[in-house]
Amino acid sequence: MTSVKLVEEENFHLKGEDISPDQDKCLMKEIVRQGIDDDKPMFDDQVFIHYVGSEMDGTVFINSRDRNEKFSFSSGKREVIQAWDLGVATMKRGEIARFFSKPKYAYGLKDFVGKDLSDGKDGSIIRRIIRRGEGCESPNEDATVEINLKGMYQDKIFDERTVRFFVGLGFLEQVPSGVEHAVCKMLKNEHCQLDLKGKLLVGLEKFSIPIDGSVRYEVELINFERFVERRFLDAQQKLKRPELLKARADDLLKNGYHELAVKRYQIVADFLSSVSYHTDDDRVKSQQLKLAAQSNSALCYLKLGDYQQCKTSCDSGLALDAINEKCFFRRAQAQLALLKFDLALKDFQFVVKINPSNLAAQQQIEHCHQEIKKREMKQKELYKSFFK
Repeated sequence: MTSVKLVEEENFHLKGEDISPDQDKCLMKEIVRQGIDDDKPMFDDQVFIHYVGSEMDGTVFINSRDRNEKFSFSSGKREVIQAWDLGVATMKRGEIARFFSKPKYAYGLKDFVGKDLSDGKDGSIIRRIIRRGEGCESPNEDATVEINLKGMYQDKIFDERTVRFFVGLGFLEQVPSGVEHAVCKMLKNEHCQLDLKGKLLVGLEKFSIPIDGSVRYEVELINFERFVERRFLDAQQKLKRPELLKARADDLLKNGYHELAVKRYQIVADFLSSVSYHTDDDRVKSQQLKLAAQSNSALCYLKLGDYQQCKTSCDSGLALDAINEKCFFRRAQAQLALLKFDLALKDFQFVVKINPSNLAAQQQIEHCHQEIKKREMKQKELYKSFFK
């Protein structure tokens, strides 16, 4: 049996033996009845106790005997307040003791913080809910959302507006990544306060917020439309979905976000490869979308300098359309960047065969001839020096 009294005043005189690790008199023990043997709980032992918790004025706030049920916990495993872990470890079987604990080993001084929503739990995004939302659903990736937001830095409002965006593309509307991350955990009509710092400030560059600063946002989720999962789409939606995704990828490509664009083009290609279409028109549209996704992916990889992936995307496109001018041209550009002039020449020549008016391909053919000639001249000089 244990009795724990909580002491709020630091200068309150406590009776008994000081059993606190630092001998700072923050946890005192008074034995009421001796135990029946010398055995004491060891680390991770399962202990069973009755207890009474009270304030120093005698006000009882909890008593296990009211429930006529012993409380059980693993000794030393921090499953209970530290006063219990430390105190019960000193007790013998059958012992009754009274413990006096200051906040340090009890429940601590009263404090509260918001919830850490950051992936690494590093405190870079702390949320407090001002008004609870409705329902049980939250926005998902690619959902359409509309929010009211107000951003404050050093107690001054720097960003106040209503904005509509697609989840995952909030940066196009200068929505910081921390706000976008939090929105995916909000309910409709929820109003919350967010404290952002570090990497969660990405998207605020135009507001001249220093990367080592911290900002506070108030966000209200006005409305949202979840991005419906593939398995819930009907036949017509299964064709509209990749069209929508391709349109978003096209916007990213135009704005120079090549890495994000290529990911969405890949989603389009994967989606179309896993869906069967039953009419000829739908099959034709599907084939056209697949081809556009592979061709545009190749362009993104070219911009990113990933020439091997560019060739792979072109090969996938040519498997769908064996005389596709763009795929041949972009594969030739990749071969050129890899200094494979013979292969580049063949692809550029095929482009001109498909479209004789393609001046860019004609110019590149001449460039390939010049590079091949330079290479042959270097080889001749190398052989001459070898035989000398």
